[in-house]
Amino acid sequence: SIYWLTCQHVSRAVDLNSVKKAVTQSLWSVCAECLKERTPFEGEPSGDVLICLRCGFQGCNQSEAQHSTKHQLAQHPESHCISISLSSWKAWCLECNEELSTHCNKKVLAQTLDFLQKHSVKAASGILPPPPAACASVPSVHSAPTPPGNHSVYRFALVRQNLSQTHLLNELIAEVKEKGHKLKICPSPETNLGPLTITLPSPEPLTSAMFLFLHSMKEAGKGPVSPKVVFNQLCHKAPRFKGYQQQDSQELLHYLLDSMRMEETKRIKAGILKAFNNPTEKTADEETKRQVKAYGKEGVKMNFVDRIFVGELTNTIMCEECAHISTVKEAFIDISLPIIEERTSKPTNLGRMSKGGRELDAMVSHGDEMLSTSQSHVNRNIKKSGVQVGHTNKRAEKVYTSARKQMLISALPPVVILHLKRFHQAGMNLRKVNRHVDFPLILDLAPFCSASCKNMVAGEHVLYILYGIVEHSGSMRGGHYAAYVRIRAPQRRPEQRRNMSGPKECSTAMPGQWVYVSDTSVQVVPESRVLSAQAYLLFYEELL
Repeated sequence: SIYWLTCQHVSRAVDLNSVKKAVTQSLWSVCAECLKERTPFEGEPSGDVLICLRCGFQGCNQSEAQHSTKHQLAQHPESHCISISLSSWKAWCLECNEELSTHCNKKVLAQTLDFLQKHSVKAASGILPPPPAACASVPSVHSAPTPPGNHSVYRFALVRQNLSQTHLLNELIAEVKEKGHKLKICPSPETNLGPLTITLPSPEPLTSAMFLFLHSMKEAGKGPVSPKVVFNQLCHKAPRFKGYQQQDSQELLHYLLDSMRMEETKRIKAGILKAFNNPTEKTADEETKRQVKAYGKEGVKMNFVDRIFVGELTNTIMCEECAHISTVKEAFIDISLPIIEERTSKPTNLGRMSKGGRELDAMVSHGDEMLSTSQSHVNRNIKKSGVQVGHTNKRAEKVYTSARKQMLISALPPVVILHLKRFHQAGMNLRKVNRHVDFPLILDLAPFCSASCKNMVAGEHVLYILYGIVEHSGSMRGGHYAAYVRIRAPQRRPEQRRNMSGPKECSTAMPGQWVYVSDTSVQVVPESRVLSAQAYLLFYEELL
């Protein structure tokens, strides 16, 4: 029921000035006590955040924590008894035990609600005033007002710091941000179909939110930019990312890019169907179905995520007993590399597995030593039919043999993200590998590409320059995430496809300034500090 009469506690329990001061100096819509304790919730959050209208304290109403109620009871009850939910905007008086109407009470209650709603809109737009702890900002980089420590929003913010400096992402997402964008699809010659220009509908919510964030990051002088507008959209698709769970930066990044990829794929398919007057299974003839399928196959590859981040790996497995070879191609958004803690001898080169093929190795420290990622076991299935994948045995059984696995890049994207696997499962426990890994500022990926790699000429260098790092320092219990980002101007995209010079010639031309982003601080750092980072994610862009 709604408490329609004037609440006698409003005059003592509502202080607009105190609320304004408190919310501008605190993290928005985050329980202050949960943040202080840094205690991750088990499972999904079961409530929202309420704000005390007397002092501006933000507390949760989790079934177990009840920090909002505890705050009200710990203070003078009649002075801190009114709070507003930041999700439903309902006001509640704990003393009256009734919901309050903002229209039938004192004007200050309506004014306070109006201020909070406007502040919430600013937070949702990605722009918030800088908290007092923030250092002087560096142009084009903003510290995100998110909780320090192991927190999903904070880890997400660090990933997005690197995405904000992915200039090709800024460029392509700006092209497709509006409803009505024209996209020209050119199917393969064997389809006997000409080009088709389609009109795209409006972007989906996550992609729209990402564009607003990237646009806000480019505007200087607006202070820290909140990650919550994009993060909330991501949580709609994957509720497991909500709250204070121990989420992994690589998992967040992978899901973000994959989700935007699916949104844009849906958008392109809708544009193709509209170009054919939205045919259905019942109304479309076989020729229309063929054309829609052909344009769709080519069109879905034209989304901005594929054009920037998605490459192709060719996995080749060779049985050591019978030398049988099998290959599988798969798309990748990032490449995961194990960190080998002890030196081992490098296996024999498997060059015969593909023409001029070279092994994709994990980069490890101690003087540019390269160790193979592979030595695995493969399951051979011997069938009664006589089709053999190894040694026959005319009953069917599973036989396990030693095998060698080779991963080669068969299609290179403009941006390559390397994931160093620092977290290993050891029995029932997850442990952290703290070993330092040497990583180059300029990376030549040519040695890790197959001879048939798309868009690559045999013998040329394929150079990528490092522009971003997500670091994990410390242990599993006391770890900390931070980011290093290179602030630089976008590369000019010349007519020629790639820089043909070697790494030594390019090593002196490293434009930009490195900055370190941690919690709510941003500071300029020398290159030597960057190279000493406990790298977890490495962002490389093609050097043009």
